Amino acid sequence: MSLFAHFAVVLPRRWGLICSLFGCCVLFAAATARGADETYPTLTVGPDTYTNVTILNKTRRDIFVRHAHGMANIKVNDLDLPTQNRLGYQIEQPPPSTFQQVIDSPNRITQLESNTRVQEFEEQLMARSGGFFERLDEATSYSVVACIVLLYLLFCFLCRCICVKTSNPPSALIWLPLLKQIPLFKAAGMSPKWILSNFIPPLFLIAYIIWCFKIVRARAKKGIYSVMLLLPVTNVLAFVYLALSASAAEDGQGGHEIITLSPSPRRDVA
Repeated sequence: MSLFAHFAVVLPRRWGLICSLFGCCVLFAAATARGADETYPTLTVGPDTYTNVTILNKTRRDIFVRHAHGMANIKVNDLDLPTQNRLGYQIEQPPPSTFQQVIDSPNRITQLESNTRVQEFEEQLMARSGGFFERLDEATSYSVVACIVLLYLLFCFLCRCICVKTSNPPSALIWLPLLKQIPLFKAAGMSPKWILSNFIPPLFLIAYIIWCFKIVRARAKKGIYSVMLLLPVTNVLAFVYLALSASAAEDGQGGHEIITLSPSPRRDVA
């Protein structure tokens, strides 16, 4: 019998055994793969919690899981750091900032103070500032202080003019550094409680913007002056204009002559 004829007779008889062995190998591989899957009783992702979780596949950014109610695709960034570490992801911590390094290492401040360049800069700064104050004689110091006082008094006078021209005569608070804002807020039709915004910088900025628009409206001027009050340099010009310019009533009195109409005298018929 030839070799071909031998295989033609033997292979049909062994075919069932070969198929059985192949099927067993496939089942064993599947069981091994199933046994390699990670299982967790619960897995929390933000506000959601999955139960009976089985990790099917993990990538760099996503995790494919099967849970008690189906399957889900989870982003790695949505997991908290302990869960990421438990799943085998290595989280690289961001490098600490320079400020944090200084806080964590107090010796850095000592090293900075002992640096020769820093010491040279401090010596040069002290020498220049010391020389400036030495050249500043007593008369010049008094002149600088007098200029500052006069500028402040002029500013208070302009604030008083604005209050008067809005029919809100100010009190003595207009001459005090911080409390002058109370009559200014009243002149713009705002509550004096806005003065508390000085202690909250973002709120103070909002209060100032509102005041710019309201004070221009109270003075019956064009809206362009509100924008000028918000801009540097032009805010000084707009403020002086609002304080010294005439009101609409004053303009009306100065531009037209008042004529009084009276009935003509009655003539008696002779």
